Formats: sequence, C-alpha cells, structure tokens
Amino acid sequence: MSVLAIDIGNTRVGFNVFTAGKAQAPSIRLHHHELDKELASTLKTLWVRAQRETKEGGGADDEAPEIVIASVVPSTTERIEHSARQYLDARTLVVGRDVMVPLKTMLRDEKTVGQDRLLGALSAYVHVESACAIVQVGSALVVDCVDHEGIFRGGAIAPGLMMGAKALHEFTAQLPVSSLTPPAADVAFGRFTQEAINLGLYAGARGTVRELLERYATALGSWPHVVATGGDAQTLLDETGMVDSFVPDLVLQGTALAWEKWREK
Repeated sequence: MSVLAIDIGNTRVGFNVFTAGKAQAPSIRLHHHELDKELASTLKTLWVRAQRETKEGGGADDEAPEIVIASVVPSTTERIEHSARQYLDARTLVVGRDVMVPLKTMLRDEKTVGQDRLLGALSAYVHVESACAIVQVGSALVVDCVDHEGIFRGGAIAPGLMMGAKALHEFTAQLPVSSLTPPAADVAFGRFTQEAINLGLYAGARGTVRELLERYATALGSWPHVVATGGDAQTLLDETGMVDSFVPDLVLQGTALAWEKWREK
C-alpha cells in the first residue's frame, strides 16, 4: 500500500507519495498562499499516483492508499482534511492525533513538542542508526538530538533567518529588511548596513548551530552525525563543514515512516 504524506510547515506545505518507504518522484512544495490555486490539483494528481503505485505493488483491487498529515499549522490541517474528503473522498490520518511517532524521549512533557521535530529525529535515526543531531532551518532554527540508543533527548529553538531579519526591521527605527544574501567567506566586516545585517544574521545562526553541536557532543561523549533539512539549510550551512547529510524531505520521510510503523501494529 502507498501513502500520500503531507508535511505542513509554517512557510510551505510538502507533498509526496511513498511506497515501501521510498518516493518515486520529487516532492511538491507549495507556499501557503499557493494553496488556493494549487491544492485541489496537487491532491488529485498525487492521489492518482498513490492508487497506481498501490496496485503495482500488489495491492488488492479494493485496497486504497491512505493520507497522513504532519502539521504545525492546525488551520491548514483542517483545510487539507476537508479538501481530501471533498476531492478524493478519502480519509486522513494526522500525526499526533491518529498516528503516534514511535520514538522514545527524555522530555518532561511530550505534549508540547512539535511533531515535525519528532518526525525529523525518527527519520534521521532510522537512516543513520547512531547518535545524530537534526538541524531544521526554516521559520525557526531548531537543533535536536537523538542519542546512541535512539532516544530523543530534546534540543533548542531559535529564530530562523527570515524571522530575525523581520524582527530587526520591525523593532528598530531605521534598519531595512535584510536581503538575506549570504556573506562571502572572505567578508569579516559589514561595510554598509545591509551587509552588516546579513553578516550578523548568518554568523549568529551558524554560531548557534556550532555551539549546540558542541554541547551535544560533550553530553553524548562523541560527535553526532549531523543531518540538516529545511528551506534555508544549504544556504546557511553548506560551506561550514558542520553537516554530514542534507535531506530536504526529512520530515516528509519521517511522516511516511511513522505511518508505516503504525500500520504494522
């Protein structure tokens, strides 16, 4: 059986079909403002693919694929569930409500952790099979850790690049909105305001990641495998030498993986 996995982030929504844990085509990513025009056609196109892959995989004639959603935006979850009923006549499963993430944690209160963090950690650990740090670079900058035994230790949350840029503009009288142009490697000093803002944002975010990775390595007793994901991950971290694996669809893969584990039970 195939599954249409949907990852609803704060900025974009990702879609893909997974069969036996693998996607046969690149994921589709839409900004929230694009859903008005693109949601119905995207769901219909991927549903047809999911039905075809289910049949090709040996599914019974009456066996239908399923839809699983991971989300940090409840209003968009409701919208997509409604659209799935309206356009596909299909039921939806939501991670955290219907499907639990099969990952042990050391958290004080598991109810407060974002499902996207757990799904990214699950996917990273299953593929790495050792201690790993997961860096999600999007609206927020999130750096999490899974130890050698596959236990989610927790992590840290900081403002993402765009959030930091907007805050500098909105809470000062004269600073412009940053262009978010990565500073060149040989730039040590911001020589005009835009360059100074960009340098500060990128250096601050990279420094945050570096310090957290060092803290995790100290706590674990060894350096973890570092997996990075999110829309700004490569722009921020590609040339730093800190990342072992860039996986753009890490949370989407984790969504499909959690569904597979749930279905097995």
